[in-house]
Amino acid sequence: MGRVILTLPRLGETMEEAKVVEWLVAPGTAFQRGDVLLEVETDKTVVEVPALTAGMLMAQLVAPGDTVALDQPIAEVEVAGEHPATPPPQAPDAQRASPPPRGEGMGAGGLTVVAAPPASTGGRPMASPAARAAARRGGVDLTAVQGSGRRGRVTAADVAGTTAGHGAGGETLVLLHGLFDDARGWRDLPARLARAGHRVLAPDLPGHAAGLPPATSLDDAVAQIIATLPPGPIRLIGHSLGAVLAVRVALAIGARATGLILSAPAGLGPRINADFIDGMLAAQTTAALSQALSLLDAGPLSTTALTAELARLQSLRPGHAALAAGLSTKGFQQTDITADLARLTCPVSVIFGTADRILDWHDIARLPQDVAIHLVRGAGHLPHLAATELVLRLAAQDHAPQRRRAQA
Repeated sequence: MGRVILTLPRLGETMEEAKVVEWLVAPGTAFQRGDVLLEVETDKTVVEVPALTAGMLMAQLVAPGDTVALDQPIAEVEVAGEHPATPPPQAPDAQRASPPPRGEGMGAGGLTVVAAPPASTGGRPMASPAARAAARRGGVDLTAVQGSGRRGRVTAADVAGTTAGHGAGGETLVLLHGLFDDARGWRDLPARLARAGHRVLAPDLPGHAAGLPPATSLDDAVAQIIATLPPGPIRLIGHSLGAVLAVRVALAIGARATGLILSAPAGLGPRINADFIDGMLAAQTTAALSQALSLLDAGPLSTTALTAELARLQSLRPGHAALAAGLSTKGFQQTDITADLARLTCPVSVIFGTADRILDWHDIARLPQDVAIHLVRGAGHLPHLAATELVLRLAAQDHAPQRRRAQA
């Protein structure tokens, strides 16, 4: 084991600095390769900084709200097989950036090792990093969660219990992500929906996270999703493959489905970009993965982010492959949701980007006539991220008293 200093990596082509948003790993906590250590805000968006190897976080050298220049120290970590690194000078600014000294001790080289805060600071609730990550995915306000951990600390289980109970007294928005994504791909949308007053559930699809069994078919995925739904009315927001699953879930739960918002939905036309599907399933290098991801038009990723994403995808390939087979073969879609959409009686809105390189936005011509269509000019395959305000407006519409008439 040895101590090394982590520096802020380049997370975008134009990035020269970034503001620390939140640490997800507390000092003294072990992490695995691919775990997200912290979130930072660049000139483009909020991005995650993952770990490239397993280790333990010994000290946070910057705090939430601090602006850090590219390649400047952000943390001291202990990793296997590394020799101790020479710590950076403790300039006044670096000392100011360190977290408040709660239960502090001295590490190698005189660096301060700060223990996890035993109480909330500045109105920020005491919660584990896993609980904070789960709260972001589910749009849960941690200040409203009763902690069951030591000294009232909120745990991931506490957040899961809160999320599961969201549908008990009203409509729940359920967000279903796309084929190769996970719940983090929604970025800040679940949290923004929650701040707007919605109950939100953003689960990982079957086989799309460690510990989740893969689905053997689209029908199996639908059954697994339905088994996790809270009681009460459900409004579904689905992206690409998640839109296909959302339509099938809505049919299965009947009158409980109050509406659908479908972003770049698959299942409307004959073709899908086989280069993207095959590239994502076959990528063995970050260069190959970068080529496939470029078709999403989501912007560049740093080498650090690409490395972590490749490791995640490789570990989940069996689950991805099974669902990919149900979605397309050699560039031809194997599912058609148009007839199912016509059978639904709840309001449906579809969002498509006119620069989508995965699916053809002209396939909207096959939609039932009473489906609301929203085109986002110049957006790629992630129109819900390019037009987040539109999604928020659609989610704010009260669909409870409205029902579509099923078409013959």
